[in-house]
Amino acid sequence: MEDHILLHLAIIIFFSKILGAVSRKLKQPPVVGMLLLGIFLGPSVLHFIEPNEVISWIAKVGVLFLLFEAGLETNLKRIKQESKQALLPAFGGIFLPFIFGFALIYFINHNLAQALIVGVIFTATSVSVSVMTLLDLGKLNGIEGRCIVNSAIIDDIVGIIILTFIFGLISGNSDVNPSITISFAKIIVFFIIIFIIGLFILQPFFLNLKKILLDNVVLSLAISVVLLYSWLAEMAGLAAITGAFFAGLFLGQTYHKNAIQTGITNLGKSFFVDVFFVSIGLQFDLFKIEANPVFLVIFIVLAILSKMIGSTVGARLTNFDITRSLRIGSGMIPRGEVALIVANMALLEGVITTAILSATILMVIISALITPIILKFSFSALEKDSF
Repeated sequence: MEDHILLHLAIIIFFSKILGAVSRKLKQPPVVGMLLLGIFLGPSVLHFIEPNEVISWIAKVGVLFLLFEAGLETNLKRIKQESKQALLPAFGGIFLPFIFGFALIYFINHNLAQALIVGVIFTATSVSVSVMTLLDLGKLNGIEGRCIVNSAIIDDIVGIIILTFIFGLISGNSDVNPSITISFAKIIVFFIIIFIIGLFILQPFFLNLKKILLDNVVLSLAISVVLLYSWLAEMAGLAAITGAFFAGLFLGQTYHKNAIQTGITNLGKSFFVDVFFVSIGLQFDLFKIEANPVFLVIFIVLAILSKMIGSTVGARLTNFDITRSLRIGSGMIPRGEVALIVANMALLEGVITTAILSATILMVIISALITPIILKFSFSALEKDSF
């Protein structure tokens, strides 16, 4: 199948644009069409395209571009105020899902280790789908879009700390506290490094590109910064998308913001981002899911409702009105790479069963499919405008 990778990519790009247009005609975000295309082309239906290293790599770059664009559209001057606004939605979206996930598994089999891992799986947020939908709706730079992205970053950091603690606990490792200390230290060092680079190197460098005769390579340099920041995030134990977002955040404060944004948008949405969303559907065979149907339904419903309710309540406690709180809660629903990584790690460690992994896979797909629909409804049917 590797020999046909060029054909597969051609089909993915062509039909993702066709189905994206059809989705728009049906008044749905284009990402819905891309996700369904992946399910249709993959092992669930046609068995025509199988995920491979090339597609996975392109998809990874796509999600980095997507979060980089979100960073570009974020106003750095608002970060201090908006981080405070994002704290309670983030913690609500961590606390309630963790409790629900833990309670579900512990009620079924009284297995403490499995219950803790599922609690972590429930907390993981992947806002890639939400960011794409908000971009299509023109709402990413509204207060709800900014809060969703900021909350997801806080969610990522806290989730990694919880995961580190739990894996140390269930492995019986006596070095749990040093492990947590190292994780904290890595995260702190990461933020110190990216802020030093961003404020004292990147911004002056990009502001003076004309003086050093590099003005025509601004997009290439921006891409190198995205990859560097993403790598630094991974080295700190965070998701690469956190680094990509902050790369966009710093470059968005420079004179070249519009040129970078135009280039990244054209490059990303022409190729990389489409492959990312199609690849989600390609990864799974929906007919080989090994879990009781009743358990699957309860697992998925609890995962979705707990995240939405938790983040909505957190937003409401932050003094957002009910309409904006619901939009923020809706945008925090999707699960993605973090949930899958945690489930795979736990399966390899022998902590969870294949039934839980299968439920996690299906939850990722369904949450990605329903989020654009719920988000669009929250903006179109609920009358209050974004600002």
